[in-house]
Amino acid sequence: MPKKTDKKSYIFLDESGKPEVYSRKGTNLVKQGSASKFLIIVAVRVSDQLKIQELVTEKRLEILRDKSLSSRFSTAYSLNAFHAQTDYKEVKESFYKWINECPVDLKISAIIAEKMKAYSSLQRESSRMYATVAGELLKRLLHTAEDVEVIFSRRDSSLKARERLEIVVDTLGLAFANQHNFNKKANALYHHNPHYTHGGLQIADYVAHALFQLFENKDRRWWDMIKDRVGYVQDIFNKKSYSRSNPL
Repeated sequence: MPKKTDKKSYIFLDESGKPEVYSRKGTNLVKQGSASKFLIIVAVRVSDQLKIQELVTEKRLEILRDKSLSSRFSTAYSLNAFHAQTDYKEVKESFYKWINECPVDLKISAIIAEKMKAYSSLQRESSRMYATVAGELLKRLLHTAEDVEVIFSRRDSSLKARERLEIVVDTLGLAFANQHNFNKKANALYHHNPHYTHGGLQIADYVAHALFQLFENKDRRWWDMIKDRVGYVQDIFNKKSYSRSNPL
């Protein structure tokens, strides 16, 4: 059961893999090989969001000033923000090492969804898949501080989809609170921002990428660089969980 140890918490969420299973025409995209088998969502919780933003910015500038690295970059590569899917291998190695050694108290947790094992209702509606998986990850974290701000990096084009996401997260959080006899509903604010707007989102992006490579492609090189920094991983539809004492 979570304990409210902070006055204020900021939770940054990013994902790797897509929530889609079926196309609009009803084609199973996963079986066709045109959609990922897994959806990975990572939450990075901090109490000092300004400090983490400052440190990530400093790390980015440090890499840009490192001639041994920047000399290998193409003229089109600016490193305006860390993005694991497109960053150079040398940049990824440097930032993963930084995450592992970051002096700020990062509380990192993740949820793994093997989409073909999800309920059919979730498979048929990608926004519901994402909202439910995100809500299952967040339901405990919403009660770890008196005030919580959740920053999603996923920007759905539809305001209705964003509102539905928030409703699902709130509903799962309230059910969790009732189950554990909490005195009041979590006081949470929600934001939907691009990943480049904050270092916390960029850390979540990198952790999600590492887990995605492990589950989707059986490649654990990035995960092994940061695994000791991640507190909890839930494999939701396979009903498994991992922690530092029970590692992946």
